Amino acid sequence: MTARNATPALLATLAVTVTAFAGHALAAEPSNGVYRIPYANGTDVYVGRDHIEHGAATTLAIDMNGRNGSDYTIVAAADGWIRYVEEDFSAQIDCTGLPLSEQKNNYVWIEHANGEWSKYSHMTKDSFTAAGRSLNEFVKAGTPLGKQGAVGCAGGPHLHFEVAVLRDSDPITTVGGFVKDNAGNQRNRIPRICGIPTPYFLDNTQYEARSVPGAVPSGYTEFSKRNIAAADYQCQVDQAVLGGYQLEFVDGFNSGSNTYFNAVFRPQGNHLWAAFHGLTKAAFTDRRQEYIGKGFQIKNLESYHTASGVRYAVIFSKGLPSPVASYVDLGLQQHQDMFNFMTGEGYVPRNVSVLSVGGELRYSAIYQKENANFDFGAWQSRSTMTSGEYQTVMETNKAAGRYPVYVNAYIHNGTPMFAAIWSSKALGLFKARHDQSSAQYHDEWRGAMDLDMTTRALTGYVDDGTWRYAGIWRRDP
Repeated sequence: MTARNATPALLATLAVTVTAFAGHALAAEPSNGVYRIPYANGTDVYVGRDHIEHGAATTLAIDMNGRNGSDYTIVAAADGWIRYVEEDFSAQIDCTGLPLSEQKNNYVWIEHANGEWSKYSHMTKDSFTAAGRSLNEFVKAGTPLGKQGAVGCAGGPHLHFEVAVLRDSDPITTVGGFVKDNAGNQRNRIPRICGIPTPYFLDNTQYEARSVPGAVPSGYTEFSKRNIAAADYQCQVDQAVLGGYQLEFVDGFNSGSNTYFNAVFRPQGNHLWAAFHGLTKAAFTDRRQEYIGKGFQIKNLESYHTASGVRYAVIFSKGLPSPVASYVDLGLQQHQDMFNFMTGEGYVPRNVSVLSVGGELRYSAIYQKENANFDFGAWQSRSTMTSGEYQTVMETNKAAGRYPVYVNAYIHNGTPMFAAIWSSKALGLFKARHDQSSAQYHDEWRGAMDLDMTTRALTGYVDDGTWRYAGIWRRDP
């Protein structure tokens, strides 16, 4: 990533849906931040009490412990500054009836840039120092903080993990590190966790700790990520949004049985937006109806394979210059019929995502209406090109004054194929590349950024066992 002088953007409000999982309803406000499981990578972690079972009358926290081992390392759940530490105690005590001033416990509090704090309790005596940590040190997510223990008010070895928004002065008790001014858990937040099937920990559930996408620094005019594992994609989007970005473009592709995403983010603009992935055809139809009813239009649409079948990713936005129409999962002839109808009605294709399903091509597309506010000029759309044909058609269009605005790769009968769109109104400096290795693509992207170009399309595919990429970059005049 290369830093640019980004114009300060209007930040979007990150809305969190209140959801129930396996009978657990959210009882308080979810965190704004996203966190990893606070154990060393590879650790099996069992959640004995989630934010509901821990006891809303005491502290909204999560109790968890390592399994299938004997020595468990506690790590930072997100980037931040170590602000409070107590590691001098060694006794496990019965706190029944004890005042807070006698509930002696070891703890670490970390302050995060999003305004939230995280707490790690019951660690063994002096394990913080043994981990090489120090007060006011800045640590990255995954940095060791100490060892799991049973110090203080603990029924056995475990970690008490807690997220809160602390008050500015005198925020915690010296003994125990308890949150002050927390009547009704008003300062606690339910931590959203990356890399698990549900956004929040569930009690009586085992997880595996691992690295997840970290915080995205602000100040870039573009943040682009390739090869995001499907399990990490939502986390990456959440981290980007917290960094002040919005999702501009998403591409899904497969390597073997695994699904990956490529994504392009830019600083949050003045228009509201929403993005979803993992949608079935029916779920996509429902989301489209819901968001069009709210005044949104579809900005980007992608189809991709998963182990559970074909899925769809979509980005909705307000403020597009003309009406948009869309469809998903049409066969070749159905697509051609709709293509002819839509273009006859004055619409032009903006996004044509193609999949090969059982040897048959399936099309998903969006079209935008040409009018006084949106003029596409002369254009061409092709969807069944091999790599060599794509290059030839690219050169023919360039000679005719039409330049690329979209590309999507897919595999059909073992061969990489391309769908692409060109427009005579795509003015300004541009470049397009395909059949790029990861290193080649990165170099091309860096070169485009150095010329103040931005990514207009990005697609990944696998050719003969090797990951390849195609992209389009442009700088508007």
